[in-house]
Amino acid sequence: MSSFVSFIYMQGVVIMILFPILSYAIAPDKICLPPAEVIPFAYISGGTSIIAYLLMYYGLKRYDASSAVPLVGTKPIFVIPLSYIFLQEFYGMEAVLWILITMVGAILTTWDEKLKVKQLLSPNNKALWIFLLVALLYGAGNVAVKPAMKLATNFNFLIWRELAWFGVLIAIMPLIFHEEDWKSLGREWKGALWPVLLAVVSQYFAYILLFYALGFSVQISEGLSATQGLFAVAAGFLLSRRKSEIISERHDSKIYLMRMIGALLILVGIYKLSYAYKTL
Repeated sequence: MSSFVSFIYMQGVVIMILFPILSYAIAPDKICLPPAEVIPFAYISGGTSIIAYLLMYYGLKRYDASSAVPLVGTKPIFVIPLSYIFLQEFYGMEAVLWILITMVGAILTTWDEKLKVKQLLSPNNKALWIFLLVALLYGAGNVAVKPAMKLATNFNFLIWRELAWFGVLIAIMPLIFHEEDWKSLGREWKGALWPVLLAVVSQYFAYILLFYALGFSVQISEGLSATQGLFAVAAGFLLSRRKSEIISERHDSKIYLMRMIGALLILVGIYKLSYAYKTL
């Protein structure tokens, strides 16, 4: 769809219909009204997710995807203190060291021709701060999942979490949904229906698996997800070599080399993090 806001709204409507149907079809005995204690976790997880989703779109309109994906993969940087404070989940200083190395890698993935070394952590590096904020919001939302998994199943929690997600979207709609977005939705929803259905079904099973994993360990689950940054940098480099007007991301090979080094640091840090869990 030409309007991403319209796409999100349409996606939310489809989620509200499909997620309960899929959960009831797969695990009917696990669908019920959850304990009242689950509701705050659902709103924290769902609310932070939709805000991060919109902020991610804002950043992707202005900065490279090969920088965005690795940076969002630094969620463990924020998950460590949050999970320690709220979940008493801690794997020792060695695990902290390796996760901090991912931060160094993430900073390197924002390198481009306009930035100098001293600017990497400066306010001028807006890509860094925008996508780190996205990572913080996603990380905070996922920290809320683990205690919820002790009160409800992943199939059941997902429904209430997405209800909160859609509720927050409706609440902020007057701020982000403009007349042209309504026109885009009315004009393009039929053509976008099947892609949205496919995306929502894929998203459903991804969340079911993610919530199941988060029920065991927030830090390790988030850490392993950071490996996607390596693939994003590689894809950005390969696409930039193609002569196409639709590819807006183009940099010198040295820039992609720095970003690949950063993504490799993330990968090494995450590997060591996953090993830390096995040795517990």
